[in-house]
Amino acid sequence: MKNIHDKFVKERLLEKQNAIDFLKVALPAELLDLLLLEKLNPTQNSFITNDVKELFTDIVYQCKLKTGEDLFCCILIEHKSYKDPLVGFQLGSYIFNGYQQQIKNKETFRIIVPLIFYHHNDSWNYRPVETYFEKFPDVMKRFIPKFETIFFDVKKLSDQTISQLRNLALTTMFITQKYHPHPLVVLERMGKIFESLQTLEERNSFQKNFVNFLLIHKKNEKIIELIKQDSFKPINKVFMTIYEHAVSEGLLKGKLEGKLEGKLEGKIEIVLKGFDEGLSLSVLASITSFSEENIVKILKEHQKL
Repeated sequence: MKNIHDKFVKERLLEKQNAIDFLKVALPAELLDLLLLEKLNPTQNSFITNDVKELFTDIVYQCKLKTGEDLFCCILIEHKSYKDPLVGFQLGSYIFNGYQQQIKNKETFRIIVPLIFYHHNDSWNYRPVETYFEKFPDVMKRFIPKFETIFFDVKKLSDQTISQLRNLALTTMFITQKYHPHPLVVLERMGKIFESLQTLEERNSFQKNFVNFLLIHKKNEKIIELIKQDSFKPINKVFMTIYEHAVSEGLLKGKLEGKLEGKLEGKIEIVLKGFDEGLSLSVLASITSFSEENIVKILKEHQKL
């Protein structure tokens, strides 16, 4: 999967708790009522044939029904940079390929529920397969394969819904996707998210999400300039320190990191610079993965304490 954003999304949604929290906002209530989400099992299994792989990357969730039956819920991540009006036909191939696998493996049939996860800037009204045959006589329309598709557009999520998820991975992912064309808005939302964090684990997770945001915008050198413009803000000092750490670790490649890469000598310089900028020991620890004791030692060695 070449698209950085989609790769990050797939990594997140293959984590069980993230998958559960995602389905709670993406699936209709009547379907959620049937699922034992605690029995959800994200898998790497794919129903997609080679000729479709360039269009889609799928995630398959196997989930048990409250009635005792098994259900495959398939999440299809659309990762092209434009809308695909004929995606329904690809979904049909995807679904029947899945049933063929069940037959081949001599499995009990499980319903496959297709879900498109869309996160592009343009609005898209999904068209099911049958809408392409409206001019045909009604007597012939009974031969058209019909199936429902859940269409999830992250832009339609309200900020309130996103903030109420209480899942840092999904919150930051959705904010980045929803406001992708507006980096200043993302930075403002990211700042509020960081200020609400309470544990070292949450801050480490935030760092990963923020690096993803930088990767998505790495061709836009204005991002760092936007942060520098308000360098007096404590949160922007955090952003710059995360950025410099990402550069020193080789997490970013390209023009974005060129200005600072030559000036960094590693995590020690990040600690010294961050301390001079007023960052706390706990924040420096979360950014560099050093213990607070090691940070104190470094600061003392360089006569900062």
